[in-house]
Amino acid sequence: MTGMTSPTGGTPAQTWHLLEVAAVPSVDHPDAWAYHGIAAVDRAVETATLGYDDLARPAQQIVSGMLHQEYARKRRFAAVLDRADGGAPTADDVVGFGFLAMTLKDNTHTADLYVGVHPDHRRQGIGTALATRLEEAAADAGRTTFFGWSLSAREAAEGEEALVPATGVGRLPADAAGARFALGRGYTIEQVERMSRLDLPVDPDKLATFEAEARAKAGDDYRTHTWEGIPDEWRAGYAQLMTRMSTDVPQGELDFGEEAWDAERVSVYLEERAASGQRLLTTLVEHVPSGEVVAGTSFLLQDAKPAFVFQEETIALKTHRGHRLGMLVKAVNLRELAARYPQTERVHTFNAEENAHMLSINVSLGFRPSGAEAALQKRL
Repeated sequence: MTGMTSPTGGTPAQTWHLLEVAAVPSVDHPDAWAYHGIAAVDRAVETATLGYDDLARPAQQIVSGMLHQEYARKRRFAAVLDRADGGAPTADDVVGFGFLAMTLKDNTHTADLYVGVHPDHRRQGIGTALATRLEEAAADAGRTTFFGWSLSAREAAEGEEALVPATGVGRLPADAAGARFALGRGYTIEQVERMSRLDLPVDPDKLATFEAEARAKAGDDYRTHTWEGIPDEWRAGYAQLMTRMSTDVPQGELDFGEEAWDAERVSVYLEERAASGQRLLTTLVEHVPSGEVVAGTSFLLQDAKPAFVFQEETIALKTHRGHRLGMLVKAVNLRELAARYPQTERVHTFNAEENAHMLSINVSLGFRPSGAEAALQKRL
């Protein structure tokens, strides 16, 4: 597909085209120019949305992700400007990208789609062309439910005109461009997630109090373990948590069923993270009488961006709730993060707005709202 950018001032119009980006073995490969271009566009998009680029993926992560397709078929597309001199394109010519992921083991009727267009090249039809290409590829593969996500820098204030999800909880500003774009393509806003930020360090005395209170509530039947990475003998337990994470957290009416995790899938996940320059700092809770892993949480550390971490999944099995295990694992992992990575300045996380319990734990620890993300769905 090809198109043309509109001229601005004395700048002549410039044509562009879409191409599918093949996997490459490394960021240094001659054909990796498109990945560097995609990473640059991602930085520009995130900076325009939030004012900083923490959430943008470095080229290494994008390249590595395409090399690991054990559990999902992934395809990437780029919108590339045509060079006036007819020469080969470079990273600077990439002005938009599309990403498609289709799970291979579970939820094989679904597809995840994401489109990003450089702020300087919007309203030229590039986003529409990319979204259409992704949807066509997903439909050709037999996928009938499409998921997308769109981030805004804030939630709508009370009394402000807003986009409200099907859950009725959470509010996006009425002018949220990404959500509006998706609505125009037949998507519905099924859920709003709160993006939260915790600035570090947390007062160690406050953190120690939270941990002590949680340990007292849990009692001697629950023991915590913390590692960088997850030892082999604990991966089956972690897999059980990840399986439950796919079903036990609020999801509104998203057409998403259980993901079956096992120790092998955890190992592949850890290998992919390591190859992309990321590592986990994980705290798990062992139920001592049974030896079962019953709760856990992880930080995803970024080698290329050591100033921040992502707060990944936090969950306690339903049969062991009521013992403050959620607060326990979060407090312990924050203490260990401060001890092992004192250079970390902030933590980002996302939670469904209807997940009041987990949000209350985050607020107690000092997290504050920093954005809102729409969970979008389209059914053929």
